[in-house]
Amino acid sequence: MRGSHSSVFDSELYSSLFTQPEMKQIWSDENLIRCWLEFETSVARVQAELDIIPVQAAEEIAATCRSLNVDWPRLATETRSVGMAIKPLVDQITDAGTPLVKKYLHWGCTTQDLLDSALAMRMKQTLQLVRSQLIALGDALKSMTQEHKATVMVARTNSMDASATTWGLQVSSYLSELSRHIQRLDALYPGAITGLFGGAVGNLASVGHHGMETRKNLMATLGLSTPVGMMNASQDNVVQVVQFFALVHGTLCRIANDVETMGRASIAEVREGEAGGGSSTMPHKTNPRASNMIQTLSRMGWTYASGATNLLDQQDVRAASMRVLNWSLIPESALTLSTSLERACRLITHLVVDKQKMRDNFSASKNFIMSESVSMKLAEKIGRDRGYNIMKTLLKEADGSQNLQQLALNCDLIRETLTEAEIIAACDPSSYLGCNDALIDETVAFFDSVRNANR
Repeated sequence: MRGSHSSVFDSELYSSLFTQPEMKQIWSDENLIRCWLEFETSVARVQAELDIIPVQAAEEIAATCRSLNVDWPRLATETRSVGMAIKPLVDQITDAGTPLVKKYLHWGCTTQDLLDSALAMRMKQTLQLVRSQLIALGDALKSMTQEHKATVMVARTNSMDASATTWGLQVSSYLSELSRHIQRLDALYPGAITGLFGGAVGNLASVGHHGMETRKNLMATLGLSTPVGMMNASQDNVVQVVQFFALVHGTLCRIANDVETMGRASIAEVREGEAGGGSSTMPHKTNPRASNMIQTLSRMGWTYASGATNLLDQQDVRAASMRVLNWSLIPESALTLSTSLERACRLITHLVVDKQKMRDNFSASKNFIMSESVSMKLAEKIGRDRGYNIMKTLLKEADGSQNLQQLALNCDLIRETLTEAEIIAACDPSSYLGCNDALIDETVAFFDSVRNANR
């Protein structure tokens, strides 16, 4: 029935704000069933190659899985009774199959083998998508970094005007974090895509002396990492992925916070360029909806990260209750990150940067934020402590009628040390950018190296 969904991930009203189409497909029931069927087909093929089951049985299992018309209402009803969907699906394959299918399907397997391997298969798809999204956002940030390499702006610390910087350098700091996230993803990827095949209690007893070889060949067929030892009760690799997602959310939220703050009318250095965000009552108002959604999705991601460690609450060979948490926690955490990455990419590619306003905003402090520049120029000749104290006294006694350059030019103590040209140059924001270009070049090179690391 229309309008009957209660989750923001499936809501007709809100799902477009909380989901990314490719990621939603990865975590769909349809893809879950596809992964389970692929597992059953693959394990049969591997076992046939090792003479554990007849080759004909493997072929008929593959044909049955290929042609299976899943009875979804029956699957849902039986799952409600059993508590897991694996046996109900196996029953449908068996019912649709030949005598050989009925005899050899699911040979030596247990429910957990399919659950964990299908999770690893979808985690593989997820991380590949996330990596491509990180690269897309990185490319956009790199482009903006290079375009605004010399766009001078006020640097702020603790929300207060501090000194001079460039928008390119500020953006490069986002790019640097993003590059480290790509490195983290590449490092955790092999563990995150570890499948499972161990039988009832993880010791491979049901396939005898062929157990280790079956497991190795099955994982290779599925494109997954082979577990080391018994991993039936282990969820640390899964938890690590959700915690990694939280780190990426931190960078995205930081970008959103800066865009939101810098877009205020009193600052107006950037503004979101996407359409939308209008107020229902104030015609003049355009709300920063991209930033707002990224902030919301980040908080959701951090909530999932804090809850993910509950998956580690295991005992004995395995416990089902904590594993069931990943049926919602993992898909939702993946959706929130993928959606946020997509939104952030659109935010950056459409962002409107006002170079002139960035330069004009130095006047908000009467250019006093260039005081360090002048004091360091003084320090070169009379020492840092004395230069600092001269500037500190000068600004303390200022009545606000003159800007920094005027104050310095009219200060005898400064004029005794610096020439007019030196004072004017020291008060110019573009003269106090330090290693701006080198830092940007270093960051871009770092991104390029990790971007192409797996090629």
